Amino acid sequence: MPNPHRARGPLRALLLTVAPALLLLTAPAPGGADTVDGADTPAVAPQATYAEHFAGLLAAEPEGSAVVVDGAIGGPVPPEAMERGIHEAFAPLGVPYHVVVTPFLGAGSDAGMDEIMPAVHDRLGTDGVYAVLPASGGVTELRVYGADLSVDGGRNAVYDAELYDVPAHEVARVLVAGLTGAETPAEYAEAEAGAGEGFLAEFRDDTDPTRFNGPENLGFLVGTVAGALLCCAGWVTWRAGRRGHRFLPVAAVLAAASATGLLVATTYTYTVNAPVGGHEVPDPEELVRLEPPYVVSTGRVEHVAAALAEDPLYVDPIMPLSREGLEDAPGLLAGSPVPVFAAVVPLHHEDEAEGDPDILAAALASVAREDGVYIVVGSGNGVPELGAAARGLEIDAYELWSPLAYDESQTPAAALEAAVAAVSEMEFTPGDGYRPLFADDEVNLPGPRAERYWSGGFFGGLLLVGPFAAAAVVGACYLAVFLFRLSRGRVRGVPLNDRVLRRLAVEETDRVRALVEGEPGRIPAEFMPQAEAALMVMGRDPQGLDLLGAAVLSRRVLAAVADPGADTTPCAVDPLHPFAAEQVQSRLLGGRVPLCEECARLGDAARSERVLRLRTDGTVRSYRAKPEDPWIRHSFGAHLPRRLVDLLLEENRVH
Repeated sequence: MPNPHRARGPLRALLLTVAPALLLLTAPAPGGADTVDGADTPAVAPQATYAEHFAGLLAAEPEGSAVVVDGAIGGPVPPEAMERGIHEAFAPLGVPYHVVVTPFLGAGSDAGMDEIMPAVHDRLGTDGVYAVLPASGGVTELRVYGADLSVDGGRNAVYDAELYDVPAHEVARVLVAGLTGAETPAEYAEAEAGAGEGFLAEFRDDTDPTRFNGPENLGFLVGTVAGALLCCAGWVTWRAGRRGHRFLPVAAVLAAASATGLLVATTYTYTVNAPVGGHEVPDPEELVRLEPPYVVSTGRVEHVAAALAEDPLYVDPIMPLSREGLEDAPGLLAGSPVPVFAAVVPLHHEDEAEGDPDILAAALASVAREDGVYIVVGSGNGVPELGAAARGLEIDAYELWSPLAYDESQTPAAALEAAVAAVSEMEFTPGDGYRPLFADDEVNLPGPRAERYWSGGFFGGLLLVGPFAAAAVVGACYLAVFLFRLSRGRVRGVPLNDRVLRRLAVEETDRVRALVEGEPGRIPAEFMPQAEAALMVMGRDPQGLDLLGAAVLSRRVLAAVADPGADTTPCAVDPLHPFAAEQVQSRLLGGRVPLCEECARLGDAARSERVLRLRTDGTVRSYRAKPEDPWIRHSFGAHLPRRLVDLLLEENRVH
């Protein structure tokens, strides 16, 4: 609840109680408000705005140094200590300051991102700094009136320092430094400087043995590296063996095994011997949940318990849900067979009960003065959430929890009515043995590091991910070599096997056959014998060079059909390249030879890498391996085409 966490003396306590009420009384009364016995005082006070409420609380503080720390804050820092720290941070400014610390404003709250400080300033009429801070980390709202201070500087200082999960009084120190342009406090300046580490910082955190998944992540990483090293060593051994090396394979295996053993031994020793800390130390708030009062800060529950000692119904001044029907709640509570006390309050995941109505109800029952059932109706996502606990009464915790856990009432009044009806049907016996369900939960701590190191992914990395990583590295090496040689024009083409050659030859000769059978007049007369020779070769189940010859001969015929005057001489480096553009002297190819435009620009060393190779009967060789073959000697019909055709006919008769 957003009320102060402690009394500060008779006068200030009176002001603290009366100020919000005075603000409510001066506000216009909502039409049709229910009254008690016809009086002017509503049975349930109308909803105050957030600005009205917090302006009233700030007005009760000393002028010029007003700090209100909500008793509902969570975290390990007591409200009193947080308030002192905020005063110490803001006092050196030398200007009035008005600071509210609450979980019930800002992102994730029912108030949303609506800013209230301009309205609070209008009500108080005092210039200075106006700020709303969450209990841990960041700034909810910041305004400056009548003072030469930088609002942007203050916000940026907090954001740049990445103050997450940092108590509000520590945030206030950085905020004040930013407002005045002073240097960020040393400990947060170091954190700000380290914020840019990015990946390295995350890597250290993820492999920290004291973190919940640290040993698992480290084991998986080491297993992956070890698997990759061993597989890469195996590849080096295989490559070296093919090249005839004797000692390199042994050296590679020994080096990989030694590096892997050293890596595993070092990281394992580091993992099991690192000092205990991090997630291995129980969270103080988790430990608090196991025993009364179940919350770290009891400011709100003590205030509500004191109010319930006077009246069995407590409605928080800024409870955000509808108050309609709550005027009938006192009679409803009085009709229960066991004493029932109800608190209708706002909830938030950063409050002392982590937004859980069951935790708040148990805390309330643990500090209350009267025996009975304590019901909490909380605001959760715009609808009521119910929690209950017992004091001085024996009942099974599940029996008390289960009827309330799934209530779907849409208003606090309806939810409270359903809760009282459920409680009225339960059987209670006197006693102090009630223990809430959540108090039986075990603190979630990680298991032994050694076990997690090995079982959390080491062998998966070693046997699965590591080999895949090695394959990727080897593939990247091959790709790098390929791209380098490609950039230098030194890429040796992939050998063509008979299957690929046959598909190519069939495609080309089918196009020639269509012309011979359908449009023979389009084929120049000097090329008709070559067209028929290509079809003849394909009719005798050719292989290797014959398949290549049929494909190239067909391409020459088709090129002549498209352009009867075109030069269809094949490139001597690769007859499947574009047709020759120049005659170039080449020692590699034995004199002056026709070359395509690209091959003509290269030297013989580069051309040797581009010479077409054929794979036949498991053997890879250059297509020019037999220079006396008719296909090579007559350049696939470009030289003495009639002689080539005669030789093919003669060979065909032999077959």
